[in-house]
Amino acid sequence: MYICICLAVTDRQIREAAKEGARTLKDLRRDLGVASECGRCAACARSCLRAAHEVLDRQRPPANDPFIPLYPMSAAVI
Repeated sequence: MYICICLAVTDRQIREAAKEGARTLKDLRRDLGVASECGRCAACARSCLRAAHEVLDRQRPPANDPFIPLYPMSAAVI
């Protein structure tokens, strides 16, 4: 879905920017140009970014997880 009509920025691009580290509307403006023309997309872009980070946060393991393998486990242990 298009979020910024002026620059043809989609929600997919905003999700990708979030994966790459965009945290604020200012980051989106710098990276994608969102809300740099008419500004009507600012609230929707911010909401989309927030939703993307909620999804990313659910996908990450907790920081204090006692078992996070540092290397792939194999069935054959020598």
